Amino acid sequence: MSTFAETSFLFAFYFPRAVSEQAVVKMQSLPAPTQISSLVRYEFQQAVWFEVWRRANGHLYGLNPPDAQTGLAAFDLDLQQGLWDIARPDWENVIVRAQRLTLSHTPRYGMRALDILHVATAQQLAVTEFLTFDANQRRIVVAEGFAASP
Repeated sequence: MSTFAETSFLFAFYFPRAVSEQAVVKMQSLPAPTQISSLVRYEFQQAVWFEVWRRANGHLYGLNPPDAQTGLAAFDLDLQQGLWDIARPDWENVIVRAQRLTLSHTPRYGMRALDILHVATAQQLAVTEFLTFDANQRRIVVAEGFAASP
């Protein structure tokens, strides 16, 4: 079984959330490196710094810079040690798939572009399991025939 993780899963794995224990348990159960794309890597890093901005601008939730740096350093170390494998999809194929997914799912579920691109990437990579904590994204993941975890 091959597995693909998207940003909400990475965030839960590296930063304390109500679902973080589920993310850790899931990763401990997987036998091989989990695939992510360079787009997931970018979105995760951007989301971390966005959370720093939120905290700095008076939002109740967010991250302080030391916690952000610690989480990103742990991610980079895990990437170097092979916990994550940055897949190299055929991006042209991903875009074609994303266009189909947009027509099939956005009018019904209000899907965001990056979420659709992650699902299209997983399709192009022919993975069997998709790791997400995003309930809206889970709908199309299941509709497209993936096992959705955790």
